[in-house]
Amino acid sequence: MNEKDMLQLKHAITMPVGLADNLSRACGENSRRRSRLRRPAALCALTAAILCLCIGSTSLAYNVYQEKQLAIFMEPDLTQEEIEALGSEISKTADVSSCQYVSGDEAWEEFKSAYLSDDPELKTLTDAFTENPLADSFNYKVSVRMGADTQAVREQISELPGVRKITTVREAEASH
Repeated sequence: MNEKDMLQLKHAITMPVGLADNLSRACGENSRRRSRLRRPAALCALTAAILCLCIGSTSLAYNVYQEKQLAIFMEPDLTQEEIEALGSEISKTADVSSCQYVSGDEAWEEFKSAYLSDDPELKTLTDAFTENPLADSFNYKVSVRMGADTQAVREQISELPGVRKITTVREAEASH
């Protein structure tokens, strides 16, 4: 991991300022220049940072994940070729690290397993559907790079023809 990556990681993680600075200094220095007296301090700073990451930032990591994962819903009247072309354009968008198509059938299966599978009565009810109620919920799951401005990526994608709605994981969870 280079120094630029370390600085991006430092700014993405919440920890005491002094600890973050010590971690950056300790990881960024050339190991040949470290004296035997500085190694214990560097190891202590690294250990403390790892503990902060493991103990205190689980919810931070989840919150970052929620904001960096987008669902791009499209107009229901698009042809398969238009859907694929839109996916290609989304993939080319700066700061998009991945773009995966989710069909309406996959969306329905995900919804059933996430929200309806625990209750036998609801499972029986969902099995009675003859048509997929989420057939028009096909979408692209998009991951935004860590250092990127998710809102700027969102705005850029929303201008593409055929895009109906964009949500983050957090917004989707709040609407259920």
